[in-house]
Amino acid sequence: MKKYLKNIIFALALIPVFAFSQTNKNYIPISYTSICCGTPTEKPVMDFIKNFEVKNNIKPFEIFIEVGLGKEGEHTFYIGTDNLDAKLLESLSSSLTTITATQNKKRSKNRSGYVHLGNNLTSNATLKGIKMTPRTGISSIKIYDYKK
Repeated sequence: MKKYLKNIIFALALIPVFAFSQTNKNYIPISYTSICCGTPTEKPVMDFIKNFEVKNNIKPFEIFIEVGLGKEGEHTFYIGTDNLDAKLLESLSSSLTTITATQNKKRSKNRSGYVHLGNNLTSNATLKGIKMTPRTGISSIKIYDYKK
């Protein structure tokens, strides 16, 4: 009976993990780091994402945010890419590369942190792994509402 109850509890605990992301299998990671005084603003990237959707008449992006990666607000966004064809994915990646590079060039040298665009797509399995085993004692990952 105890073993049966353990299995039920274990199964119930896994339901949110398997339901974590149903629509995307691949994500572009964008990390925000700090040097001394907090992370850079995500406004240029999120404004671009909103405009990209409208311009290309596509469904809203599925975006997750991983918070708690440092004491000064370090975080990572994961932008779902499965609703994009190869041409749009290339356009998105190229534009994000330009936006993050520009933002890093304009930063205050000894005060502002950096914006890092991942070189490779992050898989849904990786996000589920981060959800199950957070990278820090205080980190968590959740859906990000970028429309606000």
